[in-house]
Amino acid sequence: MPDYPENFRSVQELLYSFYGGRFVTIPLETDFTIGTTATPLSSLAAQPRVTRLISNTGSSNFALSFKSAVTITTGIYLTPGGTFAMDWYYDGDLLDRPLYAISDAVGGTLHMVERLLNGA
Repeated sequence: MPDYPENFRSVQELLYSFYGGRFVTIPLETDFTIGTTATPLSSLAAQPRVTRLISNTGSSNFALSFKSAVTITTGIYLTPGGTFAMDWYYDGDLLDRPLYAISDAVGGTLHMVERLLNGA
């Protein structure tokens, strides 16, 4: 049986345990103004994404979906101040799939933080 530390003290220890090496990640932050038409939450990331966090920073409600035809009643509902998170361990390749958002009002704002794999 492998000898794993009881508690990881850092992400670097966790990655070393899983892969036998250390990895460097970088953040990428993007703001979106979303209206009542489904809009892709496009990323400028050239590196593999390991985490995506989306925060509703406005006062309107949103629906998120992997479907481009999302409506305010068919997606994952995100209220003001709410967050939606995905990471590589639990969500796998869903992190690489396009995500769409729609608002129940014009001018809704979302903030997206992505953590990208940037080398060793």
